[in-house]
Amino acid sequence: MSSLRKAMVILISALALLAPASASAGQPDTVDPALMQPTLNATFAPWSCWRTGTGIVCDGQRLLAWVAQENGLVCDGRPVYSTGSDERTLRRFGDANGLALHSKSHVAITETLSLTPDFSGPTLAAAGRLEETFEYGTPGDLATRTDRYTGIDVIVTGPGVGLVLHDVGVKTFDIDDDVLSAHGPHPVVVDADGAFAKICDAFATLGA
Repeated sequence: MSSLRKAMVILISALALLAPASASAGQPDTVDPALMQPTLNATFAPWSCWRTGTGIVCDGQRLLAWVAQENGLVCDGRPVYSTGSDERTLRRFGDANGLALHSKSHVAITETLSLTPDFSGPTLAAAGRLEETFEYGTPGDLATRTDRYTGIDVIVTGPGVGLVLHDVGVKTFDIDDDVLSAHGPHPVVVDADGAFAKICDAFATLGA
């Protein structure tokens, strides 16, 4: 065998050995989502989890949509109906054993509100655009988790009435939903009933 051909054989053999290793290196080290503690939120399934650095990352997403559903508000005995969507992504960061360290969710909510189920009467527009961050004081211990909202929690507007309700800024809650801190106008935190009563006032102004 000539020196040139021998060199080519050696090169081809070397490439054959390297190719599988390179392809394998590009594949994430997947992890069973059941390993994560506390248990991942099932409404964001199917979850994808993989090892990265010294920990584990998991991604999930959820899309909810509804039409003419009662949203729990009542104006002078009349239920408020909502048509809208709630789209969220959620990323959980855990340690090498799957114990949660923190999570981050991006939230986009859009609603149309009416006092008539067919939306034939006056309507209001409601929305939420925020980032929700969960922090674990002790890895994996749900009792030590805090929940922080950053952005527009809720904004309600309407033609002829303008800005009806605006809860925006940063607010943090403990696992029992007690307020730990709040920065910005948070009428829903200060007086939820009074804040949402403004929606009824707006409908009354519009003659609904």
